[in-house]
Amino acid sequence: MQFYSWSQRSKTSVALSAALLLGIGLVGTTTEASARTKHRHRHHHHYSHDAASVAMKTPDCSTTVTALKKANAVGMLRIHGPITVFAPSNAGWARMTKENREGLMNDPKRLKDVLKYHVVKGKYSAADLADRRSLKTLQGEDLMIDNKSGTVVVDGCIVTTADVPCDNGVIHIIDAVAIPERGK
Repeated sequence: MQFYSWSQRSKTSVALSAALLLGIGLVGTTTEASARTKHRHRHHHHYSHDAASVAMKTPDCSTTVTALKKANAVGMLRIHGPITVFAPSNAGWARMTKENREGLMNDPKRLKDVLKYHVVKGKYSAADLADRRSLKTLQGEDLMIDNKSGTVVVDGCIVTTADVPCDNGVIHIIDAVAIPERGK
């Protein structure tokens, strides 16, 4: 009977040892998997259809994309968000005098300041903008918002294409370049 008892203890020890080793293996695997997950989530703000990518795929925003690149500000539209971007159309850029447009494009610091004036934190659809009077920009100043008979006007610029979706917010295409007060 003692042999049976020892055999039972032996089986229990083997079972506990196996469970312990299996548990260590699971912990090791879990730690490795969580390390991969942490690494992957470290870059959580890079979307495949973020505001920068959508703008780059929108032909009417090609001048805005050129400006973002010249100002080294493309990353501003890749942030986690949500953000709302008021992107001047190509025609909006063309409304500026050639001298003013070229002067701005050749001054990266001022250009970046102007571009930051077109981005706000938070996702605001055209319907949301109808109830707003102003929004604080990434540049620090407020954009004035108005709604004239269902047309959204942002700092004097008319929204010509509203609610262009992107993974980290929304883009509204406007008909002019808004210039911040301290940049005028």
